[in-house]
Amino acid sequence: MRTLNTILLLAGAIPATAQWTSVASGTISQLEAVHITNAQEIIAAGKDGMLISSSNGGTSWSALVANYGDDLNEIMRLDASTLLVFADGGVVVRSEDNGTTWAPSATATASELVSADRVGSLIVAVGEAGAIIRSDDTGASWATSTSGTLNDLQAVVAIDASTWMAVGKSGTVLRSSDGGISWSSVGVSSTADLNDIDFASATVAVIVGDEGDLLRSADGGAVWTSVASGTGTELDAAWSTDASTFYACGVGGVLLRSTNAGISWSPMTTPVVTELRDIAVSGNIGFAVGAAGTIIHLGAGSTDIEQVNSASVFTYGPNPSSGDVTLRSSSDSPVRLEILTADGRSVLHDTNASLITGYQLVGLAAGTYTVRATERDGQSTVRSLIVVR
Repeated sequence: MRTLNTILLLAGAIPATAQWTSVASGTISQLEAVHITNAQEIIAAGKDGMLISSSNGGTSWSALVANYGDDLNEIMRLDASTLLVFADGGVVVRSEDNGTTWAPSATATASELVSADRVGSLIVAVGEAGAIIRSDDTGASWATSTSGTLNDLQAVVAIDASTWMAVGKSGTVLRSSDGGISWSSVGVSSTADLNDIDFASATVAVIVGDEGDLLRSADGGAVWTSVASGTGTELDAAWSTDASTFYACGVGGVLLRSTNAGISWSPMTTPVVTELRDIAVSGNIGFAVGAAGTIIHLGAGSTDIEQVNSASVFTYGPNPSSGDVTLRSSSDSPVRLEILTADGRSVLHDTNASLITGYQLVGLAAGTYTVRATERDGQSTVRSLIVVR
């Protein structure tokens, strides 16, 4: 989930010589949110009160004492000293000394709060069972707004001080034209759970969701059309760096990138197969975080921003399958083969798989899987496999 307007823009941009690399977080707790303050200061939050920070550009991380033991879901910076973390139980945890000490406080709801955004002193946060709260005084006090839905809301974004949008489960899309006080439903073609929304400009936006659903608007969020994401796995978070560039991440370590304002997307090579729950990119660095304490870093000093070639390095069939699948490759070089369930659980990890003669997957249970084959040069192909019974 993202909070717009809270990141201090960094000089420069992601260079052509950059790639995603793994970073040791020091925790195995699931991380739900990441925030970049500047090139050196990054903070991440997650399950069971997990709060960690880095002061050296993400090279190393240390734990912070949040003084709140429930899940921490969203991070917002108000100024150089003040941070807010939105949590389960309708709690907002606040620091006024740049993260050294924290104090939880109740809001106008007891619902889980998962996403927030702000414009000036106005903050709007959303969460479970259609909960929406807003503050006109930068979080000093809170009031509830009526969303008109009982579906869990997963993300909220401000287009300007008056216009806001929120998305949630079962294809829920809401819009407010009065600063988050009242909300109306926006019709979309998707009925999947929608997990994040991001505007790259006042007109261009994307929504990401389960089953690889990806929606795009070119008119400020009034009309949404489906866009091919190239994956059938859950997408959890979206992020834009400029009017043309979007990122999206999700289950199985999947990370997508668009350089044409969300019209088409390409997968990027990542070093993990765990679920990526949030992403932030600013200036010449980026971070994505997720399950089992996963942190990956995008920055200068490596080889390339590796995007997977659209030509498949392997084929498989049948798909859908009844449980027995054969994978093949035109290359005689062994590959690293990974199969994950829709919730990110690994069911196979073979670091030396030979696909040239056919690799057999037998007895898979019904469900949707992510299949990733990575060649020795780092080139990967990610596919979705559906098993029916």
